Amino acid sequence: MLRFFIVLFSITIISGRAVFGMDMMDSNSSMEEKNFYETIIRESQKYHASSAALSRYLTPYFNQAIRKNDNALLAIYYCLLADQSFDSEGGRNSFSDKYYLKALDLEKNYNYQNVSAWVKVMYGFYLYRCLKASEALPLLLEGEKGLEEIPKDLALDLAHTYKKLGYFFGTLGDYSAGIKYLELGRQQEGISPKFKAEILDNLGLLTLKSGGDTVEAMKNFEIAQNLALSEKDSLRYAKTLGNQARVYEGRGDYQKALSLLEKDLEISKSLGNNKNTIFALMMRIRLRISMGANQEVKKMIRDTEQLLEGTDDKKTILELEEHKLNLAIQNHDLKQELKARRRIEQLQDSLRFLDGDPVLSQLKFMADRQKYADKLSLAQALIKKKRAETRLWVILSLFVLVLFFFIYNAFRYRSRKRMREYEYQLLNLKYTKAELDKELMSSKNQIDEYMVYLRRNNEQIDLLSSMLEERGAASIKDRDELKILLQSHLITDEKWQEFKLLITREFPNLLQDIQAKFPDLTESNLRVIVLMKLGLNNREVANVLGVTPDAIKKSMQRLKKKLGAQAGILMEYISDKELV
Repeated sequence: MLRFFIVLFSITIISGRAVFGMDMMDSNSSMEEKNFYETIIRESQKYHASSAALSRYLTPYFNQAIRKNDNALLAIYYCLLADQSFDSEGGRNSFSDKYYLKALDLEKNYNYQNVSAWVKVMYGFYLYRCLKASEALPLLLEGEKGLEEIPKDLALDLAHTYKKLGYFFGTLGDYSAGIKYLELGRQQEGISPKFKAEILDNLGLLTLKSGGDTVEAMKNFEIAQNLALSEKDSLRYAKTLGNQARVYEGRGDYQKALSLLEKDLEISKSLGNNKNTIFALMMRIRLRISMGANQEVKKMIRDTEQLLEGTDDKKTILELEEHKLNLAIQNHDLKQELKARRRIEQLQDSLRFLDGDPVLSQLKFMADRQKYADKLSLAQALIKKKRAETRLWVILSLFVLVLFFFIYNAFRYRSRKRMREYEYQLLNLKYTKAELDKELMSSKNQIDEYMVYLRRNNEQIDLLSSMLEERGAASIKDRDELKILLQSHLITDEKWQEFKLLITREFPNLLQDIQAKFPDLTESNLRVIVLMKLGLNNREVANVLGVTPDAIKKSMQRLKKKLGAQAGILMEYISDKELV
């Protein structure tokens, strides 16, 4: 009786730990490993300008990762190579794709949630830079969710990670999320003045786009400008001038905006930075149209078109065509108007498949919906947890009262009775096992009979497991006898081979059909799938195989991930209980 209550109390406490949120979460690297990984990420920036230099720096860490089977370090290695390849080649290329896919594929070989979140943000931001925002969205949302679950002192490269999330959500039009992450990035310790200028410049831009305080936006631009000057970062200085021009444009002070743009253009052209030059030219075109200087606009459009030759910046080309359309309408130039309209229609169709405004709006809606669903799920989980806590305390209180009462009044009597019941149960179980084996031997040509055998086998396993738990500190002989009997009910390799022969005899094509549809299945996978298709649930499969239900569940999760798109087909196949 005492052992019974001790076991019951332990089960209650374990369930209470789960209720109070003490169950184990996905693990992260140790602080020592995190600092090691982060040092490699930070130091690699010094060699980012040259692929050869970066490769030389990272090679010893690659060798270490292979030698120690450190797949997390290997994933970081591939991400750094991919990012450098993208920048050195000026865009997406076969190497950057290959390296990022290798990094993502390694996730199943390590369980560091902080490394996994960093890799997903890196790869998602890479896809965003490749104008594949729809592909980037799920990765960045997963990275964002993972980041929320990681202790901040274990998160990797937090400042740059926040910056990437801020840029992405700002592009989607989710300005509040973009501003939040840029603010978090700015607050990180140890960031360089150059990096801080970049953050502040973009923070001011998102503040402006969101319809926020223009004074606050201008303050961020001015601080970024001063930091850029102190660091001799001419390009960032030029960008801050262009962004300040946006503020003056909004205030209607076109002359001030144009004077700032002239400085921006002068610096951008001297640096040979076509991208920033084009941005400044487009803004100047917009300002001149607002001022009615249409003749000057035509020359600016031609200058911008020359810079855009050979690029794939469809959004800017579309904006230029819209300006050309407005000019054609004003000049009553029907030929140019029709040409501009056709070009606009083609560009709009093309942008529907890239990162045009309709796509970004749809992605923002999807991101908002996913975040709402996550918040709702969390709220429901908290409510459920509170209710469970209340029930748990009531159960614990009642349990303590009942425990003391039964211990005092019935311990000796129960103990003797249990011993007699145990001996009777053991004999009965041995007899039932013999009967089950006898029945099976006499009906091996019937799958239905085997299923009945498995069901009854499960009942015996449950009973034996319960007896083993209840025996507690029983003699070694008693426990060994129970274990031997329990083991005899399990589907061993030998029994499995016998069962396969029975299935092949009854349904000759069943196993070949499964293996043909899913060639990546292991023998262990096949055993679980066949048992499930016969109608056994996770617990029953775990019982007859001698493992825990969690082991079966995790095995199926790994299999689904391995099969990818075929996982749904497998689940439908298992759900269909028709064997032929």
